[in-house]
This record gives sequence, C-alpha cells and structure tokens, in this order.
Amino acid sequence: MLASFFQGIRRDFRSKELVALLLALTLSVAALSSVSFLADRMQRAFQLDARQLLAADLLLVADQPLPERFIQEAKDRQLNFAQTIVFPSMATVGAQSKLASLKAVSKEYPLRGQLQVSSLLPDLTPPMGSVWVDPAMLASLNTKLGDHMSLGDKQFVIAGVIERELDRGAGFMNFAPRVMMSLEDLPATGLIGLGSRVTYRLLLAGEGSPISAYEAWATKWIDSEGLRGLRIETLENAQPIMRKTLERAERFLSLVALLTAMVAAVAIALSARRYVLKQADVCAVMKCLGASQNTILINQIKILACLSLLAAIVGAVIGYGVQEVLMRILDNLVMANLPSVSIWPVAWSVLFSSFLLVGFAGPPLLSLVTISPVRLIRKELGTVNIKVLWVAFFGIFTCLALIAMAARDWKLASWVGLSFGLAICLFALVSWLSLRLLNALFSKWSAKSFALRFALTAQARRSGFAVMQITALGIALMALLLILMLRQDLLATWQGNIPVDAPNRFMINIQDDQKLSIAKSLADAGIAKPSFSPMVRARLIEVNGKSIGPNDYVDENARRLVDREFNLSYTDQLPEGNRITTGKWIAGSAPQVSLEVGIAKTLKLKLGDQMTFELAGERVVAPITSLRKLDWGSMKVNFFVIMPPAMLAEMPQSWITSYYQSAAIEGLDYELAQTYPNLTIVDVATSLRQIQEVLDRLSSVLGLLFTFTIAAAVLVLVAAIAATQDERFRSAALLKAVGGSRHLLGRIALTELLVIGVLAGALAGLAAGIAAWALGRFVLEIEFHAFAQSLVMGIVFGVAACLLAGYRFQRRIQSATAMECLREI
Repeated sequence: MLASFFQGIRRDFRSKELVALLLALTLSVAALSSVSFLADRMQRAFQLDARQLLAADLLLVADQPLPERFIQEAKDRQLNFAQTIVFPSMATVGAQSKLASLKAVSKEYPLRGQLQVSSLLPDLTPPMGSVWVDPAMLASLNTKLGDHMSLGDKQFVIAGVIERELDRGAGFMNFAPRVMMSLEDLPATGLIGLGSRVTYRLLLAGEGSPISAYEAWATKWIDSEGLRGLRIETLENAQPIMRKTLERAERFLSLVALLTAMVAAVAIALSARRYVLKQADVCAVMKCLGASQNTILINQIKILACLSLLAAIVGAVIGYGVQEVLMRILDNLVMANLPSVSIWPVAWSVLFSSFLLVGFAGPPLLSLVTISPVRLIRKELGTVNIKVLWVAFFGIFTCLALIAMAARDWKLASWVGLSFGLAICLFALVSWLSLRLLNALFSKWSAKSFALRFALTAQARRSGFAVMQITALGIALMALLLILMLRQDLLATWQGNIPVDAPNRFMINIQDDQKLSIAKSLADAGIAKPSFSPMVRARLIEVNGKSIGPNDYVDENARRLVDREFNLSYTDQLPEGNRITTGKWIAGSAPQVSLEVGIAKTLKLKLGDQMTFELAGERVVAPITSLRKLDWGSMKVNFFVIMPPAMLAEMPQSWITSYYQSAAIEGLDYELAQTYPNLTIVDVATSLRQIQEVLDRLSSVLGLLFTFTIAAAVLVLVAAIAATQDERFRSAALLKAVGGSRHLLGRIALTELLVIGVLAGALAGLAAGIAAWALGRFVLEIEFHAFAQSLVMGIVFGVAACLLAGYRFQRRIQSATAMECLREI
C-alpha cells in the first residue's frame, strides 16, 4: 500500500507544472520561516532569560538619584539589591579619546545571570582602580589589556574584555562601546555634574512573594509621592524598549516575507491551473475505467498533502539556513548567544504551506473531480470547470488571513492589505492601458515589423496573463529598488546636503566658569569663536493648569516625552536656522514659550496653551506664543523649548556648543578631555558612520528577503508563460506552417519579454522613485530626485528578469517543428 502510494506520488511529480507549484510553495515557506526562526529565537531568549535580561527579579529605573527610601525598604524586606549608574562619557587612552557608555556597578551586580568577561583577575565585577571594556573600545582606541584609561580625573587599568552583558538594553547611551567600572570609583572621576544625563538603576532579587510585595509597595509609593521619570521593570516587561523594537522588526520582516508569499501565490495558482489542464485527460481515463469521484478526490488530497509536507520540510531547511545568514548580517544588533531553534517555526511552516496551498491551488485541483469522460472524445464538451470567482475568493481570503497572522495587529494588517491591494490595482490598470495603447500605436507598423505587431496583438489578446506578469514583477522590483535607493543614495544625499563646514562636534556639560577658557582653547586650535547655549533641565508637569503624566497620552512618543526631562534654553534672539511658523517671537521679559512644531503636534499643544515646568523645586508657568520650524540639517544646537532670559537665567544650568573640527586637529578631543574631564564631546562623523553601518546591515537583511521576492516574481513569469503555452505553440505551428523562420519566432518571443520587462521595470522604477522622494521630502526634509536612476535600474532589472525567465521557453519554441508544436497542445 505504502509502496504504491509513493510510486504514484513519484509519477505525479514528473509533471513540470507540479514541480513549478512545489518550487513556488517552497519559496514562500522559506521566506517566512527564515523570519519565523529568527523571531522565535529572540522571543525565547526573553522568555528563558528574563532574569538575566534584568540581572535581577525586579528593576527600578530613574533619570535622577533614587530616594534612599527604596533601598531602606529593600533592606527591611531582606531583599538582595545592587545599583548601577549609566551615562555617556569620554574615555581616553594615550592621545586618543572616544565617547563611551560608562556603567558603574556595585559589588553585588549582577543579582541574576552572569557577566562573561575575559579578565586579568578572577573578579565578578571590576575591582577598584580597573575597568572592563567592549572589544570595540580596544579596537577604536588601539589599546590592549593592561593599558591605562583615563575617565574624568582618575586613571584605570584595562583589566577585562566584556564578552556578554545581557542586561545592556537599548537606547542612545548604550549604543556607544561599554566601559564598566566599580561604583565606588565613580565619585573620584568627577564626571557627574549639573546637566549630566544619567540613568540610575536599583536591582532587586528575592523569593516570589517578597518581590511581589515590594513591587506593590513601590508602585503605590511612586503614585502617592507623584514621582516622575521612574519606572518599574519586572520579568513580564523586561527590557520594554528592546521588546518593542524587536517586535516591530519581527512584524515588518514578516510582512516583507509575506510579500514574497503573495507574489509566489500567483505562481501557485497559475501552476495549479496548468497542472489541472494537463491532468484532465488522466482523470477522464480513470472515470472510464470505473474510478469514482471519491477516488479522484482522495488522490488530489494526497497530492495536496504531499506538496504541503515536502514544501514545509524543504522550505524550513532553507529558512533555517537563511536565518543563520540574517544573524551574521545583523551581528551585534541583536542579542548574542540566542537559544537554539524550537519546533514551532517548523509547525508554523507546515500550517502556512497548507493554508497557502489550499487557498490558491485547492479550488483548481479539486475541480478535477467534475471532469467528464466525454472529454476523451470531444474536449470542448469536457472542459475543466475552474470557477474563477471561487479561486479569487479563496485567494483573497487567504491573503487577508496571512497578513493578519504576520502583522498580529488589525490596524497594521488593514494598512498593509489596503496598500498591497491598491498597488496591485494601480499596476494592473496602468499595465493594461499601456498594452492597449502600444497595440493601437504600433498597429500601422505591421508591414515594417511583423514580429512587433504580432507580439503586441498576442499580448493584447491575452492581456490578463500579461497584466499578471507585469504586476507581479513590478511589485517585487519596486520593493527591491526602494531598498537599494535607501541604502545607497538617501543617506548619502542627506549627508551631501549638510554644508562642508557644518559642525561635526557637540560639546555638552560645560559649566559656566569654563566657557571662556574653552572658547580660548578652541580659538588657539584655529576654530571660530563658538556660540554657547544655556541648557536647563526641567519636567513638564501641567498643561493649562491640569496635571499630566505618561498615562494621559496614547502615542508612545508623547508618553516618553512627558516622562523624561526637557532641555530648556533661553535667548531673546531667534536662533539661526529657526523659522517662526505661527505666532510671534519672544519679546520682553513676560512669561512666554517658543515651541518646536513637531513636539507641539506630538503633545497636541497649540498657541495660547499654558505649560508648567518643574525645575530645581520651582514651578515655571508660561503660555505658548510661537511655534518654530528647526533646520536639523544645519547640525547646529537646537532646542524644543525656548523662554526669555528673565525666566531661566538664574536657574541651575549647564552649557552646550557645536563646532567644526578638521581632521588635521583630531588630537583636540584628547586635549579637551584631559583639561576638562567633565565634558562629553560627541563626534557626529562617528555617529553618522554608526548610523550608516546599521542601515547597511538592515538593508542587507531586507535585500536578502527581497531576493526571495524577485525569485517568486520570476516564477510568476515562468508560470504565466507556461499558462499560455498551448496558445503560443498553436501560434508557432501556424507561423511555421506558412514559412515563419526560427529568427522570426525568436524576435516575437523576445519582443513579448521585452515589453513585459520594460513595462514592469518602468512602473517599479517610477513607484520606487516617488516613494523615495516622499520619504526624503516629508521624513528627512531633503530634496531627493532619483527618478532617472530609479527608472533606468528598474528597466534593466525588469528586462534581465524577463529574459532569464523566458530564455528556455524561447529556445524550445524556436527549435520545434510545426508538427512538434501541435503535439505540445
């Protein structure tokens, strides 16, 4: 029984159409399972190592020193606790300096999990007088273990290299290489001063009940005291920023992979249709020999099941390999030492392949049950009854269901489904009109170019298949072109719009008594006199007399803005590059606020609204009198909130400045860091290189996934060419019978492929160019015109894909005789 079953399956798989169907289905499973494997490993890392991601059972995070009450309560409840302090600072070795993410830890750190460090001494945390650093820090400062590093007013021995630090988290401060030191050494460095942006953490560990009780107490006490800028992290919400980032990345990559599946689904439907037409006579013979509808139905179900299982296995294996490549591309952008894969992505692959196959190939295959034996005598009386409406209904339902499964968000799924549908409709409409227009324009050229006329007439007659090919290839090429332009051109254009002498250094934490000497140091180095801007840290607590908090806002950006401290500034002169869009600029000493338009939109503020800030224990109240548009491309210091000098000049403050430093005086960073240890100097060029590196890695990931999409589009081309194979062979037989040469047939086939490639590439190039322009215009606020480049690239890629897909068929139809062409029908 089993042997006969596999023998029948092997016989069925001799069909080229069934193999094409299997390839399309395998490609879909591979694309989605690659993302599924990666996402599964990340999610399981959170679930299995939640305590290590916190380095504790409970974590309190604040942007100011935690009240002593929290530590005393932990002692009273006999909980283990540790403390960490994280902030950006300059690290210096020899004559080289680099911005580092400094982390001072107490001896008890970590409470859960373990640091992995290659150290000169067998300590669990950095001993006093020594630091541990990231490997990147050693490379960038050209140093090694045993060398000395300066942090503020104190020198340390580099005693270890951090190999794994799971509780590092995300955020700008943690983007720079890590330098870890003992908390007891921190006061001697003199690094923390007024204006320093510091994150304080209190880690707690204990049994379940005491920890839960402490969490309940801390939550109640925070609410009762009205504490702001302080949050509680538990095992359930460990690393919330990283969780949300990875969740969004997973959804986006899943939707990108789903694009491949949707394009491949077209190839599945076309291959299934072709397979059904080929199997119609076989089913008719089976009925003549006594086979019942149930027998044929069971046979088709077996074929569907085998296809689904085989595609799931092969696709999952390919997906696992691609996932490993994705991990290597992303490198340190994701967590290291992820757990091994689980069975769930494989189960998901089986479910997905079954769903896709039943949705797009099920209706055509099951229609074989209704084949009449009369077909063997007269084919026109035994046609295959493939209900187009049923195929469309099952296909649309499957698309929507898969989009919803990948997005796991009905709003996101709706937008993606709507955008995908509109793009398909627009591409289909434009391609159909183009084919009609080309046919009408070149109808008079029949005497001059018979091949062109014949090809255009044939495509107009089979416009449904031509439109399908153009649309599928166009959508895939558009996605790939957009990624290529974002990777190669958009950031380069943005950087190109920045003036050559634009500031490339930002200096923060400047104290009032240091301004003159710093200005002199910069002047001695040949740098123009800097402009110092005051910076006052305050927290927004009321709007129009009503207390506000993060929970009063739905938008995540608004919640984050309200929860953190603002950097206010004061001046009576409109800063260079600022433009008033609404209201009037600050005049006089009366309370007034000039607000940046973007933050006003995020917080839903308008002219006349009263803003109340709390700073240094005092309340500052002022109405919004103007909204400003900032020139971020100038790379100069900008502020969201500006007030008159009379309101803030006497408040505790630090200063910030920006300036251009040429490559010839790179050592200036080291000199300034040595003279003024409290300063933090940000090298913008380094930051841009880091941004470029991240974009390159992410675009490489997207490019790899969109390669699947291009392959799926090529399969659509092959399947669509095969779907019209009978008519093409019939036309070839007719032409050969009346004396048509191989050269003529080759020119006709080449013309058809060129028309499809040019139209698909032109549509993709224009759409990708418009999308890139919109991104530059409305997001990055730069002028970005890449229509010509995008159009040329689209046409070249489109023609190349079409010639690749149609080459084999073109050669076959050229070499066949008229009789062989008729036999293929």
